[in-house]
Amino acid sequence: MSDLVPIVGSWICKRDDPDKIGVVLHVANRNGRTAIEADFGPFGRSWIAQHEWGSGLRPGFTVQDIPLSSVRRTLGTGTVVEIRELATREQALVQFHQSGKLIWLPFERLKRVKDPSLRFKRSEPIEDRAAERTSLNIIAQALKSWNEATGALDRLDVDPLPHQIALVHHIINSGQTNWLIADDVGLGKTIEVGLLMAGLERRETLRRILLVVPSGLTRQWKDEMLLKFDRRFLIYGVDFRVSDHKEWGLYERVIVSLDLAKPRSSDDDGADLDSNFGMLLAAGSWDIVIFDEAHRLARNDRGQSTLRFKLAQALRKKTDSLVLLSGTPHQGDNGKFRNLLSLVRPDLKPAIDQLEENSDVVREIVLRNRKIDTVDIEGNFLFKGVSVKRIEVSHDPAFAEMERELKTYLRTGYQAGEAMGGSEGRAIGFVMTIYRKLASSSVAALHMSLKRRLERIEEANGSETLNPSEDDDVDDDLSNRPATASPHQFFDGEIELIQRLLGKTTDCMRTDRKCQELVELINRLVNAEGEKVLIFTEYRATQAFILYMLRSVLKVEPLLIHGGHSADEKRDAVQRFEEDAQVLISTEAGGEGLNMHRSCHILINYDLPWNPSRISQRIGRLYRYGQMKKVIVFNFCARDTIDNEILGVLFDRLEAIVSAMSRVSTEFSDYDTYAAEVMGELLDRVDISLLLEEAKSGKIERPTERVDAALAEARKAKKMQDEVLLTMTDLELKNAITNSFTTEEVCSIIKRALPFFGIEFSSESGREKFVIRLPDQLKGEFPEFGTRTVIPVTTKRADWRPHTDVVLLDFSSSFVDFIVNSITSPEFEGGYGAFEDPSLPEFFAAFLARFQNDQGRTQSERLILVERGPDGRYSAANHLVKQLLNGTAAEGLPINKSPATKQTELGAARDRAEVLMAEDLSKFLHPNDLVLLAAAERNQSNGPKEVEDAGIETAASMPPV
Repeated sequence: MSDLVPIVGSWICKRDDPDKIGVVLHVANRNGRTAIEADFGPFGRSWIAQHEWGSGLRPGFTVQDIPLSSVRRTLGTGTVVEIRELATREQALVQFHQSGKLIWLPFERLKRVKDPSLRFKRSEPIEDRAAERTSLNIIAQALKSWNEATGALDRLDVDPLPHQIALVHHIINSGQTNWLIADDVGLGKTIEVGLLMAGLERRETLRRILLVVPSGLTRQWKDEMLLKFDRRFLIYGVDFRVSDHKEWGLYERVIVSLDLAKPRSSDDDGADLDSNFGMLLAAGSWDIVIFDEAHRLARNDRGQSTLRFKLAQALRKKTDSLVLLSGTPHQGDNGKFRNLLSLVRPDLKPAIDQLEENSDVVREIVLRNRKIDTVDIEGNFLFKGVSVKRIEVSHDPAFAEMERELKTYLRTGYQAGEAMGGSEGRAIGFVMTIYRKLASSSVAALHMSLKRRLERIEEANGSETLNPSEDDDVDDDLSNRPATASPHQFFDGEIELIQRLLGKTTDCMRTDRKCQELVELINRLVNAEGEKVLIFTEYRATQAFILYMLRSVLKVEPLLIHGGHSADEKRDAVQRFEEDAQVLISTEAGGEGLNMHRSCHILINYDLPWNPSRISQRIGRLYRYGQMKKVIVFNFCARDTIDNEILGVLFDRLEAIVSAMSRVSTEFSDYDTYAAEVMGELLDRVDISLLLEEAKSGKIERPTERVDAALAEARKAKKMQDEVLLTMTDLELKNAITNSFTTEEVCSIIKRALPFFGIEFSSESGREKFVIRLPDQLKGEFPEFGTRTVIPVTTKRADWRPHTDVVLLDFSSSFVDFIVNSITSPEFEGGYGAFEDPSLPEFFAAFLARFQNDQGRTQSERLILVERGPDGRYSAANHLVKQLLNGTAAEGLPINKSPATKQTELGAARDRAEVLMAEDLSKFLHPNDLVLLAAAERNQSNGPKEVEDAGIETAASMPPV
């Protein structure tokens, strides 16, 4: 058996006298045998031979692991819980302070260190700036715990906001990661996901990640994760494919399109590995699965599920952590909402089934932030509001004649379709509806489509029939649809009617007042005021007409985005728009998921879409986190067709409702800010499809009353959601601001710590940019510095650019990791300090409360500071972190108290810390450990120290540690 010799600093005892314990001073070979010199305190020093010593560790000792291999990192410090002898080896069960893990280790590789309790009782601060060391230790512990709970100081390209930090902190400290995040659109749910992943990765609880998102957003998610969080994801079906399920082991961060991954049919059980659904299920388990736009996962009370919901059900069985993202998870349907909640938390299904009687269960599942409540780190409201302006367009007699001719054509077409019946009849009705939609957008779009229809009939060389699409509400190329319809006339005289109608549309386009109004507006905004403008329209035909008019009249060269562009072409257009282009014209299909708010705050809705909820989606391209100005929206309202009449009435009534609410409630007194929220929520829920269907005849009875009824249903749905979806509490947001750390504060901490390691620094321009000079012993220790010893650094993300000489210092930096770990280690001697600062309490202590799940896996941690007030009571004092952060600590002298008195103080402080820790316990969170990090006191007198009280360790009665 090979020799296992205690290291210098470990504790041994004499086997023939176990009560004599000492610390190892030297290990030597004497007369061919290993011998140890140990200091046995009052019993003096002595050499003892191999087989004469045993473990001197006792439960309660604080030890540090010293690995046998030089390439392994130490496990850190921990507390000895138990001692055992097994197979002739003596081992100590150590609970490590950094990870909370319990591990049996050979006593020979454990070095006892002075913990804060021992230093405090002995009043043994080191002479070199003990108060400053203690301050830095506490501040760094707070900094480390806060970042592990939020990920906010990892390698990010954004500065997280209070509501984002509060939400991630809430999730991580809850002990479980099954949540529905219901933040309003534009509040940065992508950033919250990135922060959450960073926090979970720091706890080593996250490796395999699956993001399931709408197809149009896969590339955007990939780019945001890479650019903002330095985390590389691969898109399944684009960046890679898997032909053998064993290949899944190569991919740990995956994005997949929602519709690509869903089952092929309701009978698809995923057993077929030739399908994307089957291959995805064969990937094994995931540490976390995240669904974006989760309201698309629908299942009603009768158990009828969409294929997307079946995908979510299948993936639910593959993970312990499911996160759903949706700005509108309720949508006025309690049944579908209950099924979403049960998907997230099946363990709460009995309570979820009683949702109408007790909505409190929602707080355990749903987290929600609203735009009107969100603030920046200084407490200022983030969003500047939306101002909606209406541009009324009145048409000339030529347009009225065209409208009459169009109604005749549509009425005749609908009647022909109803008379024919069957699939052919439905196809004719579908074509008539297309013409109505195009006419609502522009005369040009109608003209182009009718012209193609006429050419098709006259050619009459095919037999294709039109197949209605389920995605007509996002098809921006409807003007091409009728060209693929039957080449035969839908009814006798169709050719003559189309020819007359084309003559009327040609006349109208020459004097199109709607487009003339647009040209005048663009001329003022762009040419006179120098603004950038985003124009939205539903269809490419209208987009092409606007492009022609702006080019020919104003000599403006707009950019285009539509459904025919690739994802790269769309992103390129957005980038060019942000840089030098003044006008961008986008359709719904092309603009889905793209953010255009960085350099533009003016939106023009050239037409009102048949699906009114798309108005709020359009506004959301500009009205989102990062928009620095009030968003101005121009809605063109041309009461030219019965369909536009209905839509116009809808928006009239909606504005009246919002205006009335703002006058009767102080909550809604800021009309512009609130209007965007309530209008968006109501438009998401209003259903006027029946009214538009009834307008086939060219008129509708009592449109105002019918629109009011539709809005009443939408208001009812919104009220139902507001009652169920509870927002993040003001206290949580306040704590996120109070307890968070800015990058400027991180800079201050680093600068205060540098002198302790022989590192010099000199400031450059700006508070957060400076130059450090490493001593020779640290050269080459930090990969980001290379072999340089003089390095310009910054902690300010906005000032840093990759691939430059300046190094960004954040929690992804090995140098910051070195600084933080060093000043929180026992070797830094920051466990006890005496302060001379009248603003500090007479006594305070810092504890790290760590929590685990029901199987012992570390889940979260919390820094707890406790102070003794003037009345002798002990209370929470986390506010002291910011106080210690404000400046260099003033040194005091050790306090004249007996060790017994100090032991009593520590005991009372720990009791209070346990009470505070107990407040966070739940069925997901169980106590793991409560570690004393530091104890401190305020100097009041400089009298001699007392060293007394039998039974308390003192420097005279114990070997040196």
